[in-house]
Amino acid sequence: MKKLFVWIRLADRTLRLAGELATTDPLANSGRFQSEFEYAPQWSEDNASFALDPESLPLKTASRRFSADLFNPPLGIFDDALPDDWGRSLLAAALKIEGRKSSPTEMLLRMRGGGTGALLFSETPAPPEPAATVQSKALPVLLAAAEKFEAGKLPPEDEFRKLLEGSSRAGGARPKALVHDAEGEWLVKFPSQRRDGPHDVIGLEATCLELARRAGLEVPESHLQKIGRRRTVKVRRFDITPQNGRLHMISLRTLCLERPGVYVQAYSDLAQAVRKHSAAPKMDLATLFRYMVFNAAVGNVDDHLKNFWMLAKTEGYRLAPAFDLLPDITGRVEHTLSFRSSFACPTYADLMTIADEWKVDEAGKIISRVTKAVRTFATTARKFAVQGGKDLENIAADIRGRLKTLGD
Repeated sequence: MKKLFVWIRLADRTLRLAGELATTDPLANSGRFQSEFEYAPQWSEDNASFALDPESLPLKTASRRFSADLFNPPLGIFDDALPDDWGRSLLAAALKIEGRKSSPTEMLLRMRGGGTGALLFSETPAPPEPAATVQSKALPVLLAAAEKFEAGKLPPEDEFRKLLEGSSRAGGARPKALVHDAEGEWLVKFPSQRRDGPHDVIGLEATCLELARRAGLEVPESHLQKIGRRRTVKVRRFDITPQNGRLHMISLRTLCLERPGVYVQAYSDLAQAVRKHSAAPKMDLATLFRYMVFNAAVGNVDDHLKNFWMLAKTEGYRLAPAFDLLPDITGRVEHTLSFRSSFACPTYADLMTIADEWKVDEAGKIISRVTKAVRTFATTARKFAVQGGKDLENIAADIRGRLKTLGD
């Protein structure tokens, strides 16, 4: 049995004990384990506290104890605290080198609260010292080490240690790092030799962030940065407060109770969760509608539930800024989430029906602003010097077709 103390780093940098998490030892053949969480009395009884997951872990219940298989619902919030494929592969390699068994609980401890969001974990009831991000001047070393690791080669000890420090706590499936400089905290995305194929994914993401900004979406500040002969895109973190504290984050995957083999598949399911848990549901539903229209127009078919988050702000949970925006570089055409009954790009009539169901005001103006922004894809891609030749032309053609379907 593994027992962890669960802490929250608040907006003012204060650390507070939120509860205790216990897991059984993972089974050798499957890795499966049982988990249990219980709120600390001082957290659950404080009027200033909030539910770590308002859907599955409410504060006001007869029992403060919750159980699950793995970190499935109702304990999906702890899977949210873990990185995705890139970070987990780094943590697994580090634990193997250290002679320790790789498991989700060991990874949570190994991260030392250095990931995104406000959760951190300790083995003792003493408040842990949160890990800091690395300085941005380390990016050349991180990029070189990431290239080696992605190619299946373990970097030299010093490089690997730096890579662990900078990259193992970052979410997502692609190589990236969490760094800081005089201007603040950033998530820096690297090109991927294994995943990018012929596409300039870094340039395409910078392009889509700019288009989303013009479309009226809240997106983090972002900049292209050249390191040697390669480009990265640095994105300002939206979970960091002005006092260098944290905002607690929860994914829509967790709020929608998605578990392996049982998938939420419609934007309307996200809307239902936002309506239920947002402190400003009308505003956040309009934002989600704009986000959905943008994804349809630009061809962001990788619109899975872990690309949508809510932040625990002073007034309550609010929809987080948009991120991980890319056109359809796979030729998949269909989206991960459906628009009503179809996974294909919706029509103008489909969107207006959804807007009516969600009670979104001035939906026509939202659609018009989004499509006007996305029409500038080609010129914006040139502005950011996006490479791609025929592949880039195919993406532009797909976007033109989508805009036509949307009624533009």
